[in-house]
Amino acid sequence: MFKDLSMRIFLLHLVAFVVGTAICVAINLWFKPGTLWWPWVLIGWGVAVAVHAFALLLRKTRRRERIFIDRKARAFAAHLFAYVAVVLVLLFVNVVLTPKIWWFSWVALGWGIGVAFQGWCTFFKTRRTLPANASQQPEARRIERKPEPPQRKPARKRNPSKRTPKA
Repeated sequence: MFKDLSMRIFLLHLVAFVVGTAICVAINLWFKPGTLWWPWVLIGWGVAVAVHAFALLLRKTRRRERIFIDRKARAFAAHLFAYVAVVLVLLFVNVVLTPKIWWFSWVALGWGIGVAFQGWCTFFKTRRTLPANASQQPEARRIERKPEPPQRKPARKRNPSKRTPKA
């Protein structure tokens, strides 16, 4: 169906997500229909599958903008997407379960600092260039040795006097 390995892997993850969520729904509704916990599995795992789909979309698009052709920019976009998706899920969980304590903001702040640093390194940090005389320096010479031929074990000589007679 899909010749591309990355598409087959994504399809496998998507099938695992659908089957795993269906199993969770069945288990939840069979044993504890009064307490619905399967939507949390659906939301959490769904965010991971969505991030995988977004990263694959960035990689497979034939557009020529920097975000599509630069590996670091694609990685930053995927991480930013994951950050926003997870922080929104945590905000939802925070509002539903503990509306009086805003704990999700600490996660958003800590992770946001990391994502912002990655964005700065990707888009604003200047790359180092080699000094002008670096191209004039001679390359280190390798000492190449010829591979030694494998040593053969001497063939065993059969001694006819040591043969045991067959009975």
